[in-house]
Amino acid sequence: MIGNKKIKILYIIPSLNSGGAERFILDLIYNLNPEVFETSLLLFSGQGFFYSEAISRGLGVKVLKKRFKIDILNFYNIYRHIRKIKPDIVHTQLGGDIYGKIAAKLAGVKSIVSTEQNVLVNDNKIIKFFKKKTAEFSDKIIAISSAVKRDIIENYQISSEKINLIFNGISVEKFQQDRKNNFNKNQIVFGSIGRLTSQKNFSLLIEALSKIKNKNFKCLIAGEGELRDKLEKEIERYGLGNKVELLGLKKDIKGFLSDLDFFVLPSKWEGLGVVLLEAGLSRLPVLASATGGILDIIKDKKTGILFKNNNINDLARKLDYFLDFNNRKNLDTLGDNLFDYIINKFDIKKVASQYESVYLNLVK
Repeated sequence: MIGNKKIKILYIIPSLNSGGAERFILDLIYNLNPEVFETSLLLFSGQGFFYSEAISRGLGVKVLKKRFKIDILNFYNIYRHIRKIKPDIVHTQLGGDIYGKIAAKLAGVKSIVSTEQNVLVNDNKIIKFFKKKTAEFSDKIIAISSAVKRDIIENYQISSEKINLIFNGISVEKFQQDRKNNFNKNQIVFGSIGRLTSQKNFSLLIEALSKIKNKNFKCLIAGEGELRDKLEKEIERYGLGNKVELLGLKKDIKGFLSDLDFFVLPSKWEGLGVVLLEAGLSRLPVLASATGGILDIIKDKKTGILFKNNNINDLARKLDYFLDFNNRKNLDTLGDNLFDYIINKFDIKKVASQYESVYLNLVK
C-alpha cells in the first residue's frame, strides 16, 4: 500500500497468445494480494488465446492493434494510456520491453520492472541494441532462470545487483494430478507441447522417431505455428503418419497430459520451459534437451533425463530407453521426483510472494 491507496501496476505485453510467458503473467496477477495491488493489462498487438479467460476473471484489459513493426501511433497510444491511468509501476515482458519501457519513462512512471522470458538467441542486432538500451530504464530486471540471468549480464552489461532471479511459477492446484493407472503395454503414448517453430525443434524429434525400430508408440504434438506444413511433410516422408500427430492448439492442457505416458521437450533453447512444470505436476517422466533454463528444472537422472542439445543420435537412443517397458519403474521414480521438486520450487503462490517483495521495495 502507498498510504491508504493500493499499488497500481500496469502490465504491458504484446498479446495473450498461447504461450508459457502469457500463461505465467496471468497466473501471477491472479495470485497477487488484491488488498495491496491493483492490476491491469495493456495488450498492444491484439487479444490472443487467453484473452477471454482474462476478461472472465475480471481483469482490466486495454487492447491496441499494432499495424507495423515500427508503429509510431501504437507507441503513442501506449504512452497515452500510461498517462491516463497513472500506474505506480509498469511491468513489461516479451515485446513490451522496448515500447513499454520507453513510453513509461517518458510518462514519468516512478518504477519500471521487466521480466526476461528467454535468452537472446533469436533476436536480431537491432532488437538486441534497443533491448540493451532500454534495460537501463528498468529499476529491476527479473530473470526467469539461471541461464537467462547469465545472458542478461553478458548482453546488457549491467550489474547483477539489478537482476533478481525468480523462476516462473505454475498453479499447482490447476495442473496437479495423479499418474494414470491404465498404462498400456501394447502402445506407449507420449507427447510434447509448443509452438511449431524452429526453437522447439520438432523436426529433430520426428527424425529421431524414424530411427526407432520395433516399438509400438504414438507421439502427440500440441501447438500451432509457421512450420506446420513442413512438419506434416516430414511426418509423411519418414512414414510416420500413423505414429506422429499434430493436434493444433489444446485448451485442456491438463487433459492432454493425462493421456500421456511420458513427455518430450526437444527445444534448441528455452528461457525456462513452463510446459515441463505442467508435465511434472502430472508426474510424467520427462526427456528434454540439455539447454538453457531447462537445466533449472530437469536434473539428469534425478528429475528427468537430458539428451545432448540438437543431437539426433542421443535423442533417438534415449527415446528408445523411454519406450522400453522394462524401464517403466525407473521412469516413474523420475516423474515422482520432478513432481516433488516443482511443488517445492515453482508454486505460483511462492513466486507471486517474491514479486510482491520486489514491488513493495520499489515503491518504498
